[in-house]
Amino acid sequence: MKKSVIILFFAILLAWPAASRANGLQMDVNGDGITDVEDITALIESLLGPSASDNDMAVNDINGDGFADIEDVTSLIAWVLGSPDAPIEEERITVNGIEFTMVLVEGGTFMMGCTPEQWPGVFRNEGPVHEVTLWSYYIAQTEVTQELWEAVMGYNPSMFVGDPQRPVETVSMFACARFVDKLSELTGRTFRLPTEAEWEYAARGGNRSLAYRLSGSNNIDDVAWYEDNSDGSTHPVATKRPNELGIYDMSGNVNEWCQDWYSGYVEDPVTNPVGPESGYENVYRGGCWTFPDCRCRNAYRDEAEPNTANQYLGLRVVMNL
Repeated sequence: MKKSVIILFFAILLAWPAASRANGLQMDVNGDGITDVEDITALIESLLGPSASDNDMAVNDINGDGFADIEDVTSLIAWVLGSPDAPIEEERITVNGIEFTMVLVEGGTFMMGCTPEQWPGVFRNEGPVHEVTLWSYYIAQTEVTQELWEAVMGYNPSMFVGDPQRPVETVSMFACARFVDKLSELTGRTFRLPTEAEWEYAARGGNRSLAYRLSGSNNIDDVAWYEDNSDGSTHPVATKRPNELGIYDMSGNVNEWCQDWYSGYVEDPVTNPVGPESGYENVYRGGCWTFPDCRCRNAYRDEAEPNTANQYLGLRVVMNL
């Protein structure tokens, strides 16, 4: 195994320029602030060296499966040889004079739930970790803004007004269902709320994921409006850093309704899960302007009755291909 890995590694060195491909933290094995072939060197040396049994899991578990092993080398090679700098496909939609952007999330397989980078502060309902496969879909680049909601529905239910670029809030699950139906009617496209799995996959960065604890960073102030920096209110969307897919505010600002009825996880692998057929409460995700750090993580999940409407709850839409 050692010989084959070393041969593969030197083949990569010959074929790949020494330039950095992307900034990263989870994949920045040697801690120099960039993710490149030198990190592959450091990872192989760590895994195959004399102190292999003492590997630092937080640094070397690239794929987030709970082990530091040869599969992490494969994951890192795939990232470096991939095209993280290639443009992400977007589609701009206009409704009643208001434009918004939908981002393509290419399908793939990921581990959903309380994966190692989500610690500390995980909750019991985030486990067990399980494998999820999703087909491709579009998700909104931002939370639904007040101006978009008003363009579609003709009114603004929000508590925090004064800037039309703030996310809409104080919307129930029932109101959100009416919104996506009317948006579909007005645009001729098929919009809906995301499934819980679609939401988490997009928050994690899809197939470009760098395994951050939050959506786009391990530093919450980079990406989220939350209890320590929000000054007690929502903020205009897209004013913090986006995640790996160019999506904003999937940590903090407002919680986001998902279409699933709330239920516990199971360990078995699933494809395109949609949750149970019935229930009493719906899932919401993402954390909000009044939540602490631990409730803004990618794996955090909570639930509310579908008629709940408060200043903590908003939405983000998905569009079918």
